Amino acid sequence: MAFYHHLTEFAGRPVVDFPADPALPLPAAAADPGSVAWRLDCNKDGEYFDRDFPELLAAFLDRVPSAGVEALVTGQWLEWGEDDCTVADDLVAVADRLPGLRALFVNDLVDGQSQPSWIYVPDLGPVLEAFPNLAELWVRGTPEGRARAEGPDPLIAPLKHSGLRTLVLQSGGLPAGTIRALAECDLPELTHLEIFLGDPLYGGDATLEDLAPLLEAGRFPRLRHLGLRDALIQDAIAAAVARAPVVAQLESLDLSLGTLGDEGAAALLAGQPLGHLRRLDLSHHYISPGMRTRVEQAWPGVEVDLSDGQGSGRRRRYIAVAE
Repeated sequence: MAFYHHLTEFAGRPVVDFPADPALPLPAAAADPGSVAWRLDCNKDGEYFDRDFPELLAAFLDRVPSAGVEALVTGQWLEWGEDDCTVADDLVAVADRLPGLRALFVNDLVDGQSQPSWIYVPDLGPVLEAFPNLAELWVRGTPEGRARAEGPDPLIAPLKHSGLRTLVLQSGGLPAGTIRALAECDLPELTHLEIFLGDPLYGGDATLEDLAPLLEAGRFPRLRHLGLRDALIQDAIAAAVARAPVVAQLESLDLSLGTLGDEGAAALLAGQPLGHLRRLDLSHHYISPGMRTRVEQAWPGVEVDLSDGQGSGRRRRYIAVAE
């Protein structure tokens, strides 16, 4: 599965395309640039106008009052998006012209533009350092980097950022190095962490040992939502989460999009109380009807999402987002 639809809303704002065609007029939102999330895409819907991302970004900064921009969504950075992604470096270079940027979605590419495991992303640490007021960072893709024994460079190297509240990493295969580096970050204001772990065939080789630091109490003291999604080891993750100290501080927990079955569901039922949660997302699962009934009845008052059942009798299980 890939992502099939471009964002229409981001950071609580409607997404508005900045025209790649220089002949088109500016959207009306340019009069109030902070009211929308601006999308910069060099080839949205197959409409290519011979501009790469640096040129499109420069045109955007020249035509839109950039000091008022608060949310950005980036798309394809070249006609085909196969060369090195320059988006991180390009944004860092113009950070002084985007002083109000609070939310950034990197690589809102969909099926027809690229598959998730083919979107290569450089280290985004410099972006966080250049934008100290950034509160939301969403990234779709997998780390680029030279092949080496310990894997590619992480999406975000260990750093401190005092403003980041939401971090979402969407990948068909997120290498363990990124998980380990994330656990070393100092993010005191982080409240929402969501990770697509993916398939080992596409680089998603994280183990329970790699994830263990994220499950400690106080690793991110303000964390209220944790998503460990899209994993082939979803049953094992559920068992680890069932006894994880971090759960006591959460308001919502997301174990969706993976291969969760009866084993993982039973671990959640036998583990620590989950009645304090507002929401538990187990959608796209392989749980049997009987176990599903037990889960639905286990925690009155908790919104439990068990939609998109894949059939408990299937021998081979698939995650929702891989290639």
